[in-house]
Amino acid sequence: MSIKLVVLYPPPSDPLQFERAYHAQHMPLMRRLITPALRTPTFRVIGPAAAPFYRMAEVHFPSIVELSAFASSEAGQGAQRSALHLSTGGPPTLVVCAADAM
Repeated sequence: MSIKLVVLYPPPSDPLQFERAYHAQHMPLMRRLITPALRTPTFRVIGPAAAPFYRMAEVHFPSIVELSAFASSEAGQGAQRSALHLSTGGPPTLVVCAADAM
């Protein structure tokens, strides 16, 4: 069963500073920490203007076992610390989603 971890960042206190740090620090770190075989698309929310989230990232795992192993690993802990440090508008929301078995 395919599993997706969705990271939802609230609007930052300074969007320009967030974008600089996201692209210059956080994403290069994530590319080092996450296996290249895992898909990691990212998106910036463009509407509505008062949306509760500013940016969304997805990390796709083949199974919940692999997500759990990553989350408890040193790499996973580093990714979580980086996301928390980056998110100046409050802590990011983490959502785990499973693909429908249809």
